[in-house]
Amino acid sequence: MSLFSEVGMHAGLGRTVAQIGTGRFWKQLVLLLHQCVPFDNALAIFYPADGPPQALEEYDAQPSSKPASMLVYLNGLYLLDPFFQACREGYASGVYRLEEVAPDHFRQSEYFLNYFHDNVLEDEVQFILQLPGTGTLSLSLGMQRLFTGEETGLMTTLAAWVLPLMQQHWQQSTQRVAAPAEMASQIRDALSHFGCGVLSERELEIARLVLRGFSSKAMAERLNISPDTVKVHRRHLYAKLDISSQPELFSLFIQSLGHDLENP
Repeated sequence: MSLFSEVGMHAGLGRTVAQIGTGRFWKQLVLLLHQCVPFDNALAIFYPADGPPQALEEYDAQPSSKPASMLVYLNGLYLLDPFFQACREGYASGVYRLEEVAPDHFRQSEYFLNYFHDNVLEDEVQFILQLPGTGTLSLSLGMQRLFTGEETGLMTTLAAWVLPLMQQHWQQSTQRVAAPAEMASQIRDALSHFGCGVLSERELEIARLVLRGFSSKAMAERLNISPDTVKVHRRHLYAKLDISSQPELFSLFIQSLGHDLENP
């Protein structure tokens, strides 16, 4: 690192510390990180313990032409996000790469092909800060290519001060806005209610795992059943829903989200 870039980084760190507790904090932190490591977009988000996520800051080096993408995510698509699932499963605070948290067939899932690849891009790393009893703070960095080992290693090193800054900001911030209780309940139940009344309990479990990108083998291991049994359940749920493919299942889920939001 040259003397000038070092000076610039220290100046950026100073500006970030000065913005702790204010509405400018997240943007300043993202700009500081961009001085240290390459990425194409960033998203700071709060996942409350109960209810839908709250976007805190978005950064895009090349602004998307799809302004509705974040709304779709917040309205329920986040339920398929492997990082959201990692936060819910209690991953410790730290830095995580996509491959560390994603199901084995995630890159073949409709969520990846029809949302993630267009909006998050090819790869993602997240700084995750657990807030016991409250929820999780996440700072996501997306990239058009895979992050290198050197880049992910650098981000792990940066976490030594990024996570404490996120913690301090959260403690001092007075701008947290809770989601309305009825909307929180409505979104929270979106995935658990998908297919209810049509599918059996086991078929519902299989449908949710298919949507998240698990292979038949991974589903079998997770549910402690055989891969052949998974395939049977999958055929049955497709027949009951009058569909024949994963893309159609994903389309039905998106339709159900829209219906639930229009008809609480």
